[in-house]
Amino acid sequence: MNKTGKKLTLTTVARANILLDKIFGAEIHYISMDGRTEAEADAIGLKQAQDKAADLEKHGHKAYLIPMGGATSIGSAGFVQGFKELTEQLPDTTIDYVFHGSGTGGTAAGLIAGAKAFSNPDHPTKVVSINVSPKPIEHYQTVVDMGNDALHLLNIDATISVDDTHFDQAYFGDGYEIPSDSGTAAIKYLAQKEGILTDPVYTGKAFAGLLDYVKQGKVPAGSNVVFWHTDGISALFAEQQMVGKLY
Repeated sequence: MNKTGKKLTLTTVARANILLDKIFGAEIHYISMDGRTEAEADAIGLKQAQDKAADLEKHGHKAYLIPMGGATSIGSAGFVQGFKELTEQLPDTTIDYVFHGSGTGGTAAGLIAGAKAFSNPDHPTKVVSINVSPKPIEHYQTVVDMGNDALHLLNIDATISVDDTHFDQAYFGDGYEIPSDSGTAAIKYLAQKEGILTDPVYTGKAFAGLLDYVKQGKVPAGSNVVFWHTDGISALFAEQQMVGKLY
C-alpha cells in the first residue's frame, strides 16, 4: 500500500535480452528452473513450443522450431563457413588454437567441423570448447553428429569424431548464468586492456579459460590463438545475480 491507501503492484523490470524480445514484440513464455535440471526445463520448453507450432499451423501459419541455443546442423553450417572465412582472413598464418564458449553445442559443432575441413592437415587447428554449463558425456556425440550433418549439408568431404573435440568443463563455476570470479576478472581484464566487452554467461567464462590455459602453459608460448567472440554483451545489463560483481 502507498500513502494514499492504493494497492501497489510490483512488476519485474525487463532487462537485457528480455527487453530486446519485448521491443521486437515476441510472445514470451517462462519456464521455472525450480526443482528442475537444465535438460528437464529444455524438454518442457520443447513440448510447449511444439504445441504452439501445431496451433499456429492449424490457423494457417508456418512455424519453424528453433531448439535451445539454435543448435542445429543448419546453424552449425554457418560456423563451418565462418571458420573458412577465418582462414581466408589469415592466409599466411597457421592457427594453432581457437577458443570459444560452448552451451548447447551448435557453435562447437561448426567450428570443429570447419577446422577439420579447412585448417592445415599437417598442423590442424585445435578447437577448445569451454563449457558454460555442465554436460553429460553423451552431449559430445550429439555435437559431433551436428558437425557431420553440417558438413553433409555443405557437400564437404570430411568427417569428425569425438576424438576431434576438446571440451573443458572446469570454468562454468557454480552453473549456467551464475557469475564466476575468474569470469568476472576476465571480463574486466579484456575490457581494460583492449576495450572489448565479454559477458558473464558465455564469453567471459570462455576467455577466463583461455587466460588460464596460457597461464598454465597448456597453450605454448608463441602459439597463434584466436578467441571466437560470440557476443552476448546485452547480458551485462541483466539482473544483478547474473551480472555479478563487475563494479
